[in-house]
Amino acid sequence: MDFMSRLRIGKVLEQMGKLSGHDIDEILHEQSSGGRKSFGEIALTWGLCQPEHIWQAWAHQLSDGFERIDLATTGIDAQAVCRLPQELAVRLCAIGVRLLDDVLVIAVSDPAHIAVFEALQEVLNTKPRFVLAEAAQIRTMIARYYPAEMAVA
Repeated sequence: MDFMSRLRIGKVLEQMGKLSGHDIDEILHEQSSGGRKSFGEIALTWGLCQPEHIWQAWAHQLSDGFERIDLATTGIDAQAVCRLPQELAVRLCAIGVRLLDDVLVIAVSDPAHIAVFEALQEVLNTKPRFVLAEAAQIRTMIARYYPAEMAVA
């Protein structure tokens, strides 16, 4: 995540009333001192935010554009997986990553498929937000989270 992204998530958390400007400055200073922790990890470690606050801020950021994520290090929410029908996940190489209130974060490998999910917003019963991930990682997660006996031919 680059400096601008870190600053933006801090601003989102500030707008949510979870961080002060001073908190943001301190976290950015900690990051610049050579640590490899993300902005959210530091805020959590310091007890300034709860995990759901970080996820909400992240989901808010996704409405501004696409973020590339590594599914090997990003936790998958089983509830998010359940919201995306297996047939659709397999056909479009996509997987639910996080469910926050009425927002479903979906990892896709091809941004062209986003229009399909937006058209299915009522079927999914959520507001979809999207992140980009490698197709091989998505297929690995589909195999892990959807039972093989239910696999679509």
